[in-house]
Amino acid sequence: MRSLLWLIVLFIVAVGVVLGAKYYSGDVYIVVEQTLIRINLQLFIGLVLLTVVLLYIFLRIVMGFVHLPGHWHHWRINHQRHQVETALNHAGLAYFEGRYQFAEREAERVLRNKQGQHSRALALLLAAHSADQMDDSTTRDRYLDEIAKLPEKQQLSRYLLLAQSALSQHNDQQARSALEAAAKINPNLTQLVKLQLRYDWEKHDAQGVLEAVDKLSRAGALSESEQNNYQYWAYRQLLANVKEPGELKSSLNLIPVDERESTLSANIAEKYLQLGMYTQALKWVKKYYPRTHDASLLPAFNQANQYLSSKEQQKNMVTVDKWLQQNPQAPDLLLLMGELSYQQQLWGKAKTYLEASLQASNNNVTRLLLAKVLEQSGQSEAAEQQRNEILATIGNNDEL
Repeated sequence: MRSLLWLIVLFIVAVGVVLGAKYYSGDVYIVVEQTLIRINLQLFIGLVLLTVVLLYIFLRIVMGFVHLPGHWHHWRINHQRHQVETALNHAGLAYFEGRYQFAEREAERVLRNKQGQHSRALALLLAAHSADQMDDSTTRDRYLDEIAKLPEKQQLSRYLLLAQSALSQHNDQQARSALEAAAKINPNLTQLVKLQLRYDWEKHDAQGVLEAVDKLSRAGALSESEQNNYQYWAYRQLLANVKEPGELKSSLNLIPVDERESTLSANIAEKYLQLGMYTQALKWVKKYYPRTHDASLLPAFNQANQYLSSKEQQKNMVTVDKWLQQNPQAPDLLLLMGELSYQQQLWGKAKTYLEASLQASNNNVTRLLLAKVLEQSGQSEAAEQQRNEILATIGNNDEL
C-alpha cells in the first residue's frame, strides 16, 4: 500500500514538472558569492533528477556495505537451520529403514548444531532409540540423561524407552518404575498400555491383563483374535491363582458367563476338584453338561463322585444313565458309566458299558479299565488280552 502511494505522488510530481517546464521556459539563477550562474529551467530539472538518482544509488551501495555483516549472519543461521532440517529428516528415515548407526550419527549432527535447539528433544529420542536398537546401552543412557534435563512433559518417550528396555532385560523393578512414571504423564497412551500389558502378562497378573486388553480393544489397537487369546489366558490365570475356596467366587465373577459356560467350564470343574469342593464340582457338571454336552466335563464328574457316599454315587449313576438315554452311542458317557459301575463293583455292568464304549471309539484308557474289570471278575486271560492290545497299539504309535 505504501509503494502505491509513493507511485501516485511521484506521478503527480512528474506531471507537474513536465507541465511547468512546458509552459514556463524561464531560467534558474544561482548566486555563488559574487558569481551569478544562469541555467535553463529544463536543464536544471534534469540535473536535479540525475543528482537524486545518483545519490540514491550511492546511499544504497553504502547501506549495502553497512548491512553486509547482518546479511551474512542471517544467511549463516538459515544455512544452519537447513542443515538441521536435512539431518533430522535423514535420521528419521534411516531409523525407520533400520539403519540405526546412520540415524544416530545424523541425530548427533542436529545436537551439535547451534540452531538445533527447537529439534533437540526429537533428535535425542531418535539417537537414544537408535542406540537401543544397536544394544549400545552406554550411548543410549548418555542420551537418556540428556533427555532427563528436558521439561517433565517431554519425558514420556524416555520412560517408554526405559520400560521397553527393562522388559527386554527382564528387569521387573525398573520396568515398573518407568511405567508408573509414564502413566503419570499420559495413562491412556496406546504404546504405554501395550507395555503395561506385556509387563502384566510376564508377571501373570490376570486382572492387569484384562484391564489393559479392555483399554486397547476400545482404542482399536488389538485384533479380535489377539483380544480373545489374551482374555482366555487371563481367565485361566484367574482360576490358576485361586488357592482357597473363598477366592473362587470372586474370581468367577470376573469371568463372563459365556466363557464360564463354554470354553472354561471344564477348567472350573477341575478347580473345584483341586480345592476339594467335590459336591460343587458335581453340581457344576450336572448343570452345564446337559447344555453343552462337553465331554471334557465328565472326568471331573467321575473323580468327584469317588469322594461321596455310596448312596450319592448311586444317585449320580441314575443321572448319568438319563444322559446316556438321550445319547446312547456317546463313548465318553459309556466310559463314565463303566467307571461309576467299577466304583460300585458292578463288574457285569462295567464290562457291558466299557465294551460298548470301545465299539464306539477305541481308547486305551477304556481298554485298561476293562482289563481291570475282567481281572476282578476272574477272567484273567481276557484281561491279559486287553493289555496286549494296549501294548500293540503303543508299539505301533512308536513306530510311526
